[in-house]
Amino acid sequence: MKLDHSERLLAQLNELFDLTPCPPSEYETFQMVGLDFKAQGYESEKLGHVSVQTASGMGGAMEMESMIVNPFSVDGPLFSLDLISAQGKYTLMMELYDTLVDTPRDEAPFQAIKDRDAHIMDIPHKPNWYDDIQYHASCAKLATAEQAEDLSKLIMTYGQRYVELLKDAAPCDVQRKRVKADAYRDGLLSPGGPATDAFLKFWGPEKTGKL
Repeated sequence: MKLDHSERLLAQLNELFDLTPCPPSEYETFQMVGLDFKAQGYESEKLGHVSVQTASGMGGAMEMESMIVNPFSVDGPLFSLDLISAQGKYTLMMELYDTLVDTPRDEAPFQAIKDRDAHIMDIPHKPNWYDDIQYHASCAKLATAEQAEDLSKLIMTYGQRYVELLKDAAPCDVQRKRVKADAYRDGLLSPGGPATDAFLKFWGPEKTGKL
């Protein structure tokens, strides 16, 4: 399976919201834990902030793609995608977080998509500080090579449904939205979370916070 889901979803978002790449930074390329990382951020007055990150290492034996969509101008949830390919298996963390200010949370469309691939093993949930705002319809999956095609379809169907949600989402107050989003970001720095713990260990909270 080619790890290009973030790239494809980014193209869809760009068509709708005219994303502008952020200026180059020290985080554009970096190395950590034996992996070569590339990161790029995008801004849109119509949407908010989007970041895409890829990593590879171990002679190509391990690959990763990550994407975060943080809508500030429209009242949609925060979207986070992390997909790792290693040793013939795929680990997926695809999550939605309630940073909504006025719109009621509606998980049903995403739960329906998730339920279609119940045959792909769920990673057991471990209680965390963000459980109250994380959608229950978020996906944590461990797939075999034989399930790669099904996993890829799950990611794109789920991601495209999110893009449609953003397209139809109501405009909202940017400052109120940022308060909700910043609370989630600050929580990832302390006490932490799966997506940031490795960075916190090697870099500490200040540098991880900038990324």
